[in-house]
Amino acid sequence: MNTDFQMTELRSVDWMNDGMGNSRTPSGVRVTEANAVACTAYLACVRVISESVASLPLFLYERLEAGGKRKASNVPLNRILHQQPNPWQTAMEFREQMTALYLIYGQSFAEIKPGINGAVQELWPLHPSRMTVSRLENGTLRYAYKEPNGMQTIYAQNQMLHLRWLSTDGINGLQPVSLCRNAIGLAQALEQHGSTYFSNGARPGIVLESENPIPVEAAERLREQWERMHRGSDRAFRTAVMPNGVKVKELSGSNESAQFLETRRFQIEEIARAFRIPQHLIGELTKSSFNNIEVQSNEFVVYCLLPHLRRWESAISRDLIADDETYFAEHSVTGLLRGDSQSRSNYYRELALLGVLSINEIRQMENLNPIGPEGDQRFMQMNMTTLQNIVTQPTTPAAPAAPRAVARRAMTISIDFDETFSKDPVMWGEFAMKSQAEGNTIVMISRRPDTPENQKEIADTIGIHLHAFSKIMLIGEGMQKADAAAAAGIAVDVWIDDAPETIQSSVEDRAAPDAIEVGDFVSWGSGDSRARGRITRIVRDGSINVPDSSFTIQGTEDDPAALIRVYREGADGWSATYVLVGHKFSTLTKIAPLSQREVSDGV
Repeated sequence: MNTDFQMTELRSVDWMNDGMGNSRTPSGVRVTEANAVACTAYLACVRVISESVASLPLFLYERLEAGGKRKASNVPLNRILHQQPNPWQTAMEFREQMTALYLIYGQSFAEIKPGINGAVQELWPLHPSRMTVSRLENGTLRYAYKEPNGMQTIYAQNQMLHLRWLSTDGINGLQPVSLCRNAIGLAQALEQHGSTYFSNGARPGIVLESENPIPVEAAERLREQWERMHRGSDRAFRTAVMPNGVKVKELSGSNESAQFLETRRFQIEEIARAFRIPQHLIGELTKSSFNNIEVQSNEFVVYCLLPHLRRWESAISRDLIADDETYFAEHSVTGLLRGDSQSRSNYYRELALLGVLSINEIRQMENLNPIGPEGDQRFMQMNMTTLQNIVTQPTTPAAPAAPRAVARRAMTISIDFDETFSKDPVMWGEFAMKSQAEGNTIVMISRRPDTPENQKEIADTIGIHLHAFSKIMLIGEGMQKADAAAAAGIAVDVWIDDAPETIQSSVEDRAAPDAIEVGDFVSWGSGDSRARGRITRIVRDGSINVPDSSFTIQGTEDDPAALIRVYREGADGWSATYVLVGHKFSTLTKIAPLSQREVSDGV
């Protein structure tokens, strides 16, 4: 007989685990992936994200050589993503299921079925609870799936569409239910407590007291009679007739004193926090108002929904697209960021007057049909003529001639920060990203002082749209924005600014196209002061390459370009230097000749 005994330290026993891998939470409720959706707050979070992702348009696009993109409607994968991925599901149902599964299990899978249309004919979803993922020695992934009949099927990485949530090993996504188990368990415990409370007639536990001794059988009979008459919400508030000497005593206080409702509301906030969902989207409106509801909705798109969309797009590029340098998948979130009708109207008007959007493009964003080829023309505020007529407009009166076709050129657009971008960061951020995607250069020139605090505030306000700006300049109050742009070699075509007087000085201070000649002395803004120099060359229809730099200044009849030798002031007067800079006439002020040294540093 084996007389060996194993001693166990009881304090080390995990009393919260049932031995089946399902941990019981400190609230006493066992939470698993299967029953977590019984928590309404958690279910609402999963529904909001999965339904939002699935309802957004998802198309396959082709990159164009000249920049931009177009829908790849003739590629079979576009139909799979946008219409029907398999015989029994629509695209909406498939993407909703896949998103919901990885929000519950941390990852989701779909088998890639090849066919007559190529390597991707259909996508069949597989339940993540049956999947085991491992990495092979060659760096690829191996998928082992346990079929409902108990058999195991092995898949290679090129046979699987794999979506994963937050991951610590890069292979398997962490399970949101496991990470939020305590918060979900407490929410379910509170719900069970409320249900039990009302099933007991909306009254807490009581004790029936008697001044006289009561036999055990009589006490049990009295308790059963009390519960039969008063237990349950349909028996609440009945009149009780007590035997002689028996009194009723409550054991606990009301739900309000226990802050029951406040705790339930906090658990909703706790679960929503884990998914970064604004609470008004899951029915909690305590902290919402008409003033902030639109901002919260935009934050939902940017900070919650966008990462899930990028996961989808990246997984499609990795697993479904062979030529990812030519094709890519992308969602359209324009509809979610549209705002109210007045905000959209102002937004479209600004972009239309800048020539950024055409009438047909605006109608497309409003889900309206185009009005024909004439709706593709673009307009600017020059008597509301077309961009083509602005470029081809003759400089001198001449006999009517057929307009020559001019290719649309990229523009440099400057957006002011205070009282412009800061007024509507979402709208102007989307404008900057769209303009930059069309080949334009976007800059921001602000007259704020160049301090770390201002730099951080502007960067935080621009947020995810920061990459659309090629340059951000803080120049202070000492100079005009046009001077700062010219000094930095930036030729701004369009200024978006609430204070036009900060862009350039008054017309009287500016040099007219015929007011300056070679040999004249001029000044221009440089930092917080004004630099001075002498004109060495003027170009009225062409460009000047500034020596020893990468800057090129474009000159026109209306605004010629000048090459200027910089002068420096010393103890005995001004002297020329070896430095040459380029500026447009619109940034220059003609000044009196400088008193010079007899020897000008050998120049």
